[in-house]
Amino acid sequence: MGHALIVDDDADTAEMLAELVAGQGFTAAIARTMRDARRQLATTVPDVVFLDLVLPDGKGIELFGDKGALADSEVVLITGHASLETSIEALRLGAADYLIKPVNPGQVQGILERIMRPGELRAEITDLQHELDRSGRFGEMWGGSSAMKRVYEQVSRVAGTAVTVLVQGESGTGKELVAQTIHSLSRRRSRPFLAINCGAISPHLMESEIFGHEKGSFTGASRQHLGFFERAHGGTLFLDEVTEMPPDLQVKLLRVLETGTFNRVGSTETQRADVRVL
Repeated sequence: MGHALIVDDDADTAEMLAELVAGQGFTAAIARTMRDARRQLATTVPDVVFLDLVLPDGKGIELFGDKGALADSEVVLITGHASLETSIEALRLGAADYLIKPVNPGQVQGILERIMRPGELRAEITDLQHELDRSGRFGEMWGGSSAMKRVYEQVSRVAGTAVTVLVQGESGTGKELVAQTIHSLSRRRSRPFLAINCGAISPHLMESEIFGHEKGSFTGASRQHLGFFERAHGGTLFLDEVTEMPPDLQVKLLRVLETGTFNRVGSTETQRADVRVL
């Protein structure tokens, strides 16, 4: 049975998280201050730590500076708002994911289903590095040059996190292989990996293909259609040639990246996306 430590001074959020993790078979403990969190971490190594960024006696991120305190635990940051800066900070600190208040139960469930101790993930990456030394292969990629080894190092750094990643390179250099390797080394590996070439879809159909549509939302829409975000639920979505996406649709994509929500074409009902975007 796994164990979760919830570090949050908001009683409602903490109690809700405790109920959710208990429902997934985890034991749960709550710390409402940095001092209490440090006390509990000194005696117990939780499988996952839900860590609020703002606490009465300090900032939650200060725990990353405590030697060894979070080394063997998955860390999920809790924040009042999502932003690019939040994603970058989460990656830099080594967090596996982050939640936006008010916390969505479905997102918490998805995180708990993907829990893997950091040590296990590091062991897998070490095995891949040994395979690279033997055969020149790293996941879905091949090559032992210094340039490729730098790519492998970057892939290793981001694979275990939940942040959005921009893969850059000329046409034909293997951006999709990089995306597949990131997915195969992530906690989402058992969930779908979907790749979309944004340049190969008609601009008129792209919104429907990505976000889905409701029956009758436009001429020819004879039934409800689930878009790529819903079909990739729990997994990874690779948007190849994303610069070919129309500007107005890029705005809607930004909303998904910032809030994790979107609307199907022809619907006012908000859908939640538990998808990592590459």
